[in-house]
Amino acid sequence: MRLVFAALLILAFHLGWFAYFVPLEVWWTDTPIAGVDFETHVGQTWRFIEAMDGWGHSWMYDPRLLAGYLQGVIFDADNKGWEVWTWLLSHAGLSAGFAFNLFAALAHLGVLPVVYASARLFDLTRRGALLAAGLASALWFFDSFSHWCWWIGMVAYAFCAYLALLPLALFYRWTRERKPWQGVAAGLTLGLAHLVHPYTFVILVAPMLALWLRELRRLGARGHFAVLAMVVFTLVLNTWWLAVAARFWHYILDSGFFGQSGPQWLLADYLGLVLDTATSGLLGTRTGFRFLVLGAALVGLWRWRRARDPRTLPLATAVVAMLLLAYAAGYIWLFRQIQPYRHVLPLAFLAVIPAAAALESTRLRALWRELTPPARLLTFALALPAGQLLLRDILYFTPAHLPEVAPLYSGEKVLLAASGYPAHPDYRLFAARPEHGEMTKWVREVDDGQSRFLVEEPAVGERLHWQTDAQIIGGFRFRNLEHSMANLYRRHKFGVAGEDQLRTYFETYAVRWVIVTSNATWWNQRPDLLVPAGKVGHHRIFRTTIEPHLIQQGGGTVVAGPNLLRVTGSDPNIDLVLRFHWMEYLVCEPGCELRREKIDDLDHVGFIRVPAPHPADLDIVNRYGEAP
Repeated sequence: MRLVFAALLILAFHLGWFAYFVPLEVWWTDTPIAGVDFETHVGQTWRFIEAMDGWGHSWMYDPRLLAGYLQGVIFDADNKGWEVWTWLLSHAGLSAGFAFNLFAALAHLGVLPVVYASARLFDLTRRGALLAAGLASALWFFDSFSHWCWWIGMVAYAFCAYLALLPLALFYRWTRERKPWQGVAAGLTLGLAHLVHPYTFVILVAPMLALWLRELRRLGARGHFAVLAMVVFTLVLNTWWLAVAARFWHYILDSGFFGQSGPQWLLADYLGLVLDTATSGLLGTRTGFRFLVLGAALVGLWRWRRARDPRTLPLATAVVAMLLLAYAAGYIWLFRQIQPYRHVLPLAFLAVIPAAAALESTRLRALWRELTPPARLLTFALALPAGQLLLRDILYFTPAHLPEVAPLYSGEKVLLAASGYPAHPDYRLFAARPEHGEMTKWVREVDDGQSRFLVEEPAVGERLHWQTDAQIIGGFRFRNLEHSMANLYRRHKFGVAGEDQLRTYFETYAVRWVIVTSNATWWNQRPDLLVPAGKVGHHRIFRTTIEPHLIQQGGGTVVAGPNLLRVTGSDPNIDLVLRFHWMEYLVCEPGCELRREKIDDLDHVGFIRVPAPHPADLDIVNRYGEAP
């Protein structure tokens, strides 16, 4: 009965906080969750659906972004499971927006069952498994990096950080008991976890390899074949997008911008200090539950090692590997590419199993009875600041419900919140603001299909990309494909450039409109190039004074759509040059050829040249390498 009550209590705790941080009106709707990285993933998912439904491929050439961009190639490797999930459910009758939101809800709601099942597979008792699930719930909501990941839109990574526990636990159980269902379940969950996020491989390679090596002699031919089958199934389930990524790998750029860390971050995390928001997120460092779990996990692993418990090897290997990756691997170029700091999240979730085992094996009542009165008093005194720290971590995420600080006697409002720090955002998910729709409406009204919009704010650029058919230059600035160099803000910090550079840039990429979100004043100091054209919400809009042309040479008009550039009225006797990125699978029809045209020293992708003679009216089509 006590276990049932404890289970209901943990369930109520988790569902209550889920309802608070992700209100029903945010996800139980046909409108996809908005904001920051969510906008990027919505755009990726919408283009995936468009490509699958239109051409039966998972990728497409999209002239509506960055002067011609490869959707579904490399950059969205962390979104494949989300894309497939949304596509399948949309074909099952749900709206795409609701299906998209359900994936985020699943990531929140899956914490308890996945961690509980994993703990049981690692031979924890029901009481221990409930402890593990409760610790995981607290980590999910109140560890600052965990909260940041799912709040900002890195839902798939946050999901795989705990989901990886399940294939590891199943594989461990299979190596001990060798039951067929365990091997099948291990392979299935391993493949699905990799589909949710490819960094599952980084999380699991060390502990699963350690388990395999330990059982090397005991497995026998059938056992090794089963392991091979798990690997093959995982590859087969993910080959469709891995093959596409490999095909376009020559466009890859350095990805080592975010999540870079070193040993100093371990101390900063312990002390609750923020060193770099590009590493730990744009919020306060709150790690009380993380270090509670890590401390208890060390005790649990130490006890297992003394008892020669077989669980020590996989979980100690996993914890050490993630600890080294998160806090020591930032000095190695290869690991910089996978944002090493982000692996503090799987580190914490992997640690909940030995942590729960340690807490469960500690018989608190017996220990309490054995303590002398002074020892009991000292224990209580030491527990007070620990509880205070954890409660402060929780309160940090509920700023809207903290008491207001009284104004000064002069009536002047105090700039501090009740926490004693400056007020910070409310890290709950909210529905899209009205101005989001207003900006979309304005872009649709002024878009003539013959010029482009340069958008400063990444989230706004992403939103306009998936909500309109306008040609957008903007969105996430550090896309790891060379096409991202078409973005002025990728080329120049804050977009600051000389007048000649700006004029050349606007002409090269046919920019008619500039949408500025920041308070930067230098845009107003270019009257020969930019004319104020109004405001939408807090966004300022400028019109460039150049005459934009999507056709650089050869005349005519071009209409751009997914996988298609349609040119009419060009001069057949002059080489035709289009200001759209070249791509090797584009073909020119009828009876014409394509060549790559150099842009400049920064954008190495190149534009499209059609040598003369060519038809006056022609189509440039993505044939996916197939014969027309």
